[in-house]
Amino acid sequence: MFEFGSSQISSPLRALEIAGFIDKDVFKNQIDEWIKVFRNTKPAPGSNVTLIPGDPEREAEAIRSKAGIPLLKPVVDDLLDISKKTGIPFEMK
Repeated sequence: MFEFGSSQISSPLRALEIAGFIDKDVFKNQIDEWIKVFRNTKPAPGSNVTLIPGDPEREAEAIRSKAGIPLLKPVVDDLLDISKKTGIPFEMK
């Protein structure tokens, strides 16, 4: 658990060995088929794409790899303060 001020943040995480349940190649083929079905599904009204898990993250990664990671002013101020206190350089491009 991570403590942030007076708040506590936790996230459950589980990792399963797929081969313990199903042959991994069969599983991969099922997932590939699932992706094809969802990629060919008509988007919901008001949307122009059908997303699958990971799509928003892949898009954000592509944008941030080119444009950088956006930081809020309070975060920048904290990083500058830490840099000053520790002597570790913090430079923004």
